[in-house]
Amino acid sequence: MNELANRLCKRLNELRAERAKYEAHWTECYRYGAPERQQCFASGEVDLSSTREKQRADLLDSTAAEAVLKIVATLIAGTTPANAQWFKAVPDGIDDPAVLTEGEHWLEQVCQFMFRNIHGANFDSENFDQMIDFVVAGWSVIYEDIDRKKGGGYVFQTWPIGECFIASTRQDNQVDTIYREYSMTAAQLVNEFGKHKVSQRVLDAYEKTPDMRFKIAQAIEPRKVQQTNTNQAQLPRNLPFASYHIEIDSKTVLKESGYNEFPCAVPRFRKVPGSVYGIGLMSNALPEAKAANALMRDTLRSAEIDVLGFWIAADDGVLNPRTVRIGGGKIVTANTVDSLKRLDSGRGFQVADPLLGRLQDSIKRKLMADGMDSPYNQPMTAAETYMRLDMIRQQIGPLYGRAQAEMLVPLLERSFGLAYRSGILGEAPEDLQGRNMSFKFISPLARAQQLEDVGAIERFMASMAPIAEMNPDALDNIDTDAIPQVLAQRLGVPTSIMRTDEKVQAYRQQKAAEQQQAAAQEQQAMMAQQMTGAITQGVGKGLEAQMVSEVMQ
Repeated sequence: MNELANRLCKRLNELRAERAKYEAHWTECYRYGAPERQQCFASGEVDLSSTREKQRADLLDSTAAEAVLKIVATLIAGTTPANAQWFKAVPDGIDDPAVLTEGEHWLEQVCQFMFRNIHGANFDSENFDQMIDFVVAGWSVIYEDIDRKKGGGYVFQTWPIGECFIASTRQDNQVDTIYREYSMTAAQLVNEFGKHKVSQRVLDAYEKTPDMRFKIAQAIEPRKVQQTNTNQAQLPRNLPFASYHIEIDSKTVLKESGYNEFPCAVPRFRKVPGSVYGIGLMSNALPEAKAANALMRDTLRSAEIDVLGFWIAADDGVLNPRTVRIGGGKIVTANTVDSLKRLDSGRGFQVADPLLGRLQDSIKRKLMADGMDSPYNQPMTAAETYMRLDMIRQQIGPLYGRAQAEMLVPLLERSFGLAYRSGILGEAPEDLQGRNMSFKFISPLARAQQLEDVGAIERFMASMAPIAEMNPDALDNIDTDAIPQVLAQRLGVPTSIMRTDEKVQAYRQQKAAEQQQAAAQEQQAMMAQQMTGAITQGVGKGLEAQMVSEVMQ
């Protein structure tokens, strides 16, 4: 165990040295973009509360912090909305089947179950903090497991990145190794791991000072040797990913366990070349945020001088500059009126509004938070709001690809694995046995990436209109029945309002039958009307002849 603990502690120090290259930059990004979530990247105990309070006092322009909250809200609403299902599972090789098989119907029910339980847990609250780290620092860590104390249900934790050190053993550089360093009290350690696992120093503290804190490290990494014995494969120590809890100071292994899947999703906004770490969107706006804060500080100083005045006083034996106080209704005793003078003009100060406004606009633009600001300071119409939302989603669309691969897919695979192994989903149908499945995303951001097809169809049909006027047969090249289906799919129209091919054929047959019946009824009505007219005309002629005969008589 000592050898294992030494190896893990050595690896932790190596990862700490690798991360130290970027910590200063991340600290500045948090200072201006999210001071309330400032991370502690120091290895020792640091009072973060005092650091956050100082940074709030030093932050005089909150444009960047406000813009970060806007883009975070946009990303959450576009990727993992809580009010609509944003993913579905399909077997490999099948894309949007028209008719669901038994296995595909089972997967549809599984996705509905996962969606309800993910958002029924604490995912939405933890996802907000995780997304702030993703935007500001460029990487984040969210941990998923079963709530073992309550006996079931998902539980999520956003691990502060100041506590996390990441690495990768994969060729694609996706994170599969994470070391987390944090602290626990002696009472918490004994309650969590038991008296027989902790060190003697922790036991002594537990008896005398139970609130004394100790540094703990959790290491999660792939196992180098996989267990081939099926009877032993599901034991915690034989799972694909190993997990170790270590007491750092005494190098004591507190617990060894494992996971079937990597339990952490570690998305990165933009990867730093040659590193597993990332930098966030806040990096782009950092120069403007620092300049705006400095400009605001200078402006406030200028305002204070011009409002309160900048004075010079002579110590003439009567006036003591060290004790004089200037204010309304006060009398200053001096030898002459020249003993006290105001140096500044007192005519007001020039606020740097144009420059500050340009800096703030640049911050919003670089953080993609200016899309919903009306350029005319007037309420936007519903159509304009919808178009602006689509434009924002298209701008954010390229960012969605990495978040999808590094956050959403691992999260859903972990959710499915936890639920399936618990037995709550039942056994998969036979047509899914031995087949892989993949998750397809139907969130607003995922649909935004497909809007180009909608625009192409609209432009194509507009171009075909004049051609169809000259040659109507040209429309024979277009499968007009497929156009509504494609548009509905790309725009995210609910499938419940769309008819399937069988229903369309049945509806057309019914409509044709009703049209024939209506035509027949109309024809019968016309014939009846004609007969009635003829009879009326004949009766009229007979009456007229009878009247003529009576007159002649």
